[in-house]
Amino acid sequence: MAVLLELGRREPRMVLAGKPLADQSAMVEGLLAGGWAAEELLRILSAPLPEKITKSVGAILSGRLSKVPPVPALKTPAVAVPTSHPSQHECPGQDGMCGRHVEEAGTLCRLCR
Repeated sequence: MAVLLELGRREPRMVLAGKPLADQSAMVEGLLAGGWAAEELLRILSAPLPEKITKSVGAILSGRLSKVPPVPALKTPAVAVPTSHPSQHECPGQDGMCGRHVEEAGTLCRLCR
C-alpha cells in the first residue's frame, strides 16, 4: 500500500482510496514478494496518464500492473542503448489501457493503429 500512497503523493491525479487502493495494493504486494523493487514499480506506475481518460485511474493502474511479469527479469550485463529523448507520452489506444510509449501526446502506437 505504501507504494501506491507514494505514487499518489508524487502525482495527485493518481491518488487511490477505498476498494481500488485495496485491490491494487494486493497486486503490488504480490509483485514485491516476487522480487520487484518498490522504486521500479513506482517508475512503471507513474508513467503519464493518457490525455483523454475513459477509464478510472484505478483501472489504468490495474492494467499497468497486469502487464508486469510476476518476477523481474534477471539482470544481464548492461548493453549500451541509446537514450536520446525518452517518451513522456502514452498511447491512448484500448480505451487508455495500452500504455505503450509514443513520441507525441494523443498519437497511437504502431500496434493500436
